[in-house]
Amino acid sequence: MAFVWYFLIHVSLGLVGWKVFAFTGPGVLVAVAVCAGVQAWPMYEIYRLSWQKFERARPARGEARLRETRAYWIRMARLYVFRVSAFSLLTLFVAWLMRS
Repeated sequence: MAFVWYFLIHVSLGLVGWKVFAFTGPGVLVAVAVCAGVQAWPMYEIYRLSWQKFERARPARGEARLRETRAYWIRMARLYVFRVSAFSLLTLFVAWLMRS
């Protein structure tokens, strides 16, 4: 259900900021920056839910713990980049539809 709300937030951003968000260099950068700010909260929620389970599942000491921790943060970063990219495209698409 939360995905639907974030979908609607980014559609609203495209409707409101249709003059700012465009498929040009500055317009894309602004859209990515705004979407990165909006997507920071769901990423925090994902971290808050997953970190405790991850902490219990990983080994207590050693090199394996460090590797798994690094892999966790790499997965979180990839998820963040994916979410920002996907929702930025949605925002830009809605802004493009408003201009058409």
